[in-house]
Amino acid sequence: MNVELSITEQCNLRCSYCYYRETHAKRCAVMSDEVMEATVRLAVKRSIEQQDSFLNITFFGGEPLLRMDFIKKSVKFAKELVKQNAGKLKKKFMLHFTVNTNGTLLTDEIIKYLKKERFGVSLSLDGPEKKHNISRVTKDGKGSFGAIKPFIPTLVEMGAQVISVVTQQHIKGLANSIKWLFKQGFKDVGVAQDFNGKWTGENFDDLIVEYEKLARFWYRSKKEGSSIHLSLIQDKVLMNVMGMRQKEFGCFINSRTLVVAADGNVFPCTRFISTQKNAPYVIGNIFDEESDVYKGVFPPKINRFVKNDRKECDGCAIQYRCLAHECGCTAFYSTGSLDKISPEVCTHERILCAICDEYASKLLRETSLEYLL
Repeated sequence: MNVELSITEQCNLRCSYCYYRETHAKRCAVMSDEVMEATVRLAVKRSIEQQDSFLNITFFGGEPLLRMDFIKKSVKFAKELVKQNAGKLKKKFMLHFTVNTNGTLLTDEIIKYLKKERFGVSLSLDGPEKKHNISRVTKDGKGSFGAIKPFIPTLVEMGAQVISVVTQQHIKGLANSIKWLFKQGFKDVGVAQDFNGKWTGENFDDLIVEYEKLARFWYRSKKEGSSIHLSLIQDKVLMNVMGMRQKEFGCFINSRTLVVAADGNVFPCTRFISTQKNAPYVIGNIFDEESDVYKGVFPPKINRFVKNDRKECDGCAIQYRCLAHECGCTAFYSTGSLDKISPEVCTHERILCAICDEYASKLLRETSLEYLL
């Protein structure tokens, strides 16, 4: 069972590519104890009914470390509730916590606590200082890298996952930025693209060069037996080799996931989280015991997110590995609609799949499937 709690809409940064950059001034909601407790109770209830082997609770925002006391309170509440229900939960049930953070509010005390509770950390970091500071800036426009730098060695030691975002300004030199992250010692790096409707043919030409460099780097690393995970390349390769669809491989919209906004409304994915009045795609509320969400039933309205085959994609060789076709959340973020396909995303996926397939074939001819993992 996975629970994702948007514990605050507030953030100490003003990243240029933030989903909420245009509405940030209006976003000030924080999650109450009542919403948190109701969500954790429901998650434990579901875990018992479904006989899940684990419960992972992820804290995100906004910047969740703005509410460190709330995180501690939530962890204590969850641990006590799991202990109370130990006889009903699956044997060897695991409770785990994750925090998605920009890393700028870390302190020695916070690090000590995260280590004590064995938190997973998902860190937003776009590479070395010059690259990172392009978009990840403070309220007064200053770069945020300096606040993160002292904690990089400790975050590496903790096994933190890194998420890097690529804008048009990040494309040139992207491969070097990702290699730099691995050189620091990080083992798991994800790359996300900021598709804003303004990417040009020249941008994509430059991106091809950078993706070729990254694919070669990944290929050499795997041949040498490295355990690094560069999801940008590796996930597309595995989808092809294993014959899996993007929505099967990387989509977590299902009855074993609860994505809860600060006000208690439940959404299918974090991309849709909002406490604004009449927010689209609300699928229930954590306090509504008569709702499908509360009962653990897959709400019928979610079908639009997971059964979104588009006729315009018929015949495309990569349609089932393509985010433009497979991911309603990506469609919503890049076009404002679940039903539209972003030309940028479509072009990107064609480029990426072609490069990944080339290097996957080379690796499989020379080694075996185990080297892809």
